[in-house]
Amino acid sequence: MADKTLIIIGAGIGGLSAGCYAQMNGYRSQIFEMHAIPGGVCTGWKRKGYIFDGCMHHLVGCSPKARIHRMWRELGIMPRPIHYPDDLIGIENTEGKRFIVYTDLDRLEAHMRELAPSDGAVIAEFVGAARKLTRFGMMDMLLAKPWEMVGALPYLGLMIGLWTTSNGFDKRQS
Repeated sequence: MADKTLIIIGAGIGGLSAGCYAQMNGYRSQIFEMHAIPGGVCTGWKRKGYIFDGCMHHLVGCSPKARIHRMWRELGIMPRPIHYPDDLIGIENTEGKRFIVYTDLDRLEAHMRELAPSDGAVIAEFVGAARKLTRFGMMDMLLAKPWEMVGALPYLGLMIGLWTTSNGFDKRQS
């Protein structure tokens, strides 16, 4: 009987996970990556004097309630204990004004209103959408059966609206 071999293109989190599952199920696997190191967006890199850290602190599905949590545990990459930071990222402008993306939506909203009080309506709309999306397990859809994806329908319009806004296609700005 011939060996079962799986060739995987890309050593990001998906490719590395596929390689692990292939070997856990009796396949030989080879992963090909065009960059010097594996990890994809789950790595950090330097460019023009800045460090971009997309590392594991953005790992979704850490909550034991999330479906994808089981996959992280099977792969042995779920850290113990998990630290949930108060903020995800901070951005500072040349005048030293700092915008912090807080994980607590009340705190985020208050911070945004403090920085841009005249944008209250847009901030309320953004935070309202974020509150709705916290009830939607987007990463769980990766592991959902086709009929379970119906659960995403109530969020589809909201996600499309946010996507078009963030990509500069929002008609309200014209």
